[in-house]
Amino acid sequence: MSTATSVIVGLGNPILTDDAVGPVVARGVHERLSDPDVDLREACVGGIELVEMLVGYDKAVIVDAIRTEGGRVGDYYLLDMGGSRASLRTGMLHDIGLLEGLELGRSLGMRLPTSLRVYAVEVADPYTFGTEMTEAVRAAVPHIVDGIVSAEYAQGKAR
Repeated sequence: MSTATSVIVGLGNPILTDDAVGPVVARGVHERLSDPDVDLREACVGGIELVEMLVGYDKAVIVDAIRTEGGRVGDYYLLDMGGSRASLRTGMLHDIGLLEGLELGRSLGMRLPTSLRVYAVEVADPYTFGTEMTEAVRAAVPHIVDGIVSAEYAQGKAR
């Protein structure tokens, strides 16, 4: 079991072209930090499975792909999780989103991060089978890694 207090999670499927950007960026941030207090996790999950990956950490940084209308490929955004509303769906447990999962986990007494930051990277093609990201996304990765390290970690250490 890890003794780290912080985790960076890269979400995405490594065989769906640009959907791999989450794990690629998370790896880059983790390598730059080289900090034993920050764990690295990579997954292609959401909802409850994602919440389970966050148990025991004080801080979590999540990186995932996004496609928005009018978005510029390679841009990245810090999502406002505090202003987000939980889904209005009342479906099965597999339909639970991150916010609902966190709320459920906390109500069950799980130790979940008090600091949660979610970064979304604008991508071109998260649907085509392939192990290479598009050139625009690949070229943006170093800038995104720099930005997340600067925003989330002081002098290479978890804040």
